[in-house]
Amino acid sequence: MSLTGKIQQRFCSACLLIFLCVGLVLSSHAQTKDNINIVVALSKNTHPYQQFHKQLEAVLIADEQRSIRIFVIYADIIESISELYDSGINPDFIVAAGNYAARELIKLQLSAPIIFSLLPGSSYQNNIQNSPYCRIKNRCSAVYLEQPIDRQFSIIKKGLPDIQTLGIILGPSSFTMRDSILRAEKKYGINVSIELAKEGDNLILLADSLSKTNEALLAIPDPYVYNRKTAKGILISTYKYQIPFIGYSHGFVHAGALFSIYSTPGQIAKQTGMMLIEAILSPQKELPSPEYPDAYMVEANPAVMRSLRARINFDKSILNSQ
Repeated sequence: MSLTGKIQQRFCSACLLIFLCVGLVLSSHAQTKDNINIVVALSKNTHPYQQFHKQLEAVLIADEQRSIRIFVIYADIIESISELYDSGINPDFIVAAGNYAARELIKLQLSAPIIFSLLPGSSYQNNIQNSPYCRIKNRCSAVYLEQPIDRQFSIIKKGLPDIQTLGIILGPSSFTMRDSILRAEKKYGINVSIELAKEGDNLILLADSLSKTNEALLAIPDPYVYNRKTAKGILISTYKYQIPFIGYSHGFVHAGALFSIYSTPGQIAKQTGMMLIEAILSPQKELPSPEYPDAYMVEANPAVMRSLRARINFDKSILNSQ
């Protein structure tokens, strides 16, 4: 073989070696997964929160491009977070499920972005969003617990097509929903009576006042208005005046609401997981803006339907899950 031929052969061999090396590097890089640590802080270790955790985990582990480690904490959240940091685990993202977890986490001096889930939009907007922790850009976002007002009015108008008047009690947290309610009132042609509950007010008397003069009572999440001590009395007021009570949870249906419009913990967890994946995939790990639930269901109480049958025109087609 000539000298020129040998040089060409060696050059081709060198090119092939370089190509193989680059190919191995690219292959190795493609097989390397991003390591993401996610802390899920649950307000309680009860069945709804376990449902939330399991569905969230199912969404996250389905992402095969990243190695996602999930650390679940509850009870003493501040101490549990400190123990994770002490053991060398630094969360890339945190999910706070429920009000207690949210209140505890914003007390901490952390840098990890937090998605707040399973809490009312009014609680996030009034208490969380303006906290020192969340004032830093791209620190916080949320998937709200309740349905947007427009969706609620749309379903009420379809389910109770003859309705003309609707009573609503707003409290210190839910007062910010007033403007949205007034816009929906105009859009759907339902006259709304709003009672603003202040500290010291008798909520049963407020419910009686609204039940006397309206065709239904709509519950808006507010811990001052609807809690274990007050919810039963407000429901009894609607029974007394034979008008439908419209709730925002399965618990209200069980307690005696005509129907409730709500998202399950699993539905909210799935949306929270998709929000997390969107943030992980974004170049700057940016959280999306807060969101209302996409998926929801409408559930009715058959006994209450029978009881009110003679007084209301109820369209059962709203009871399909969305």
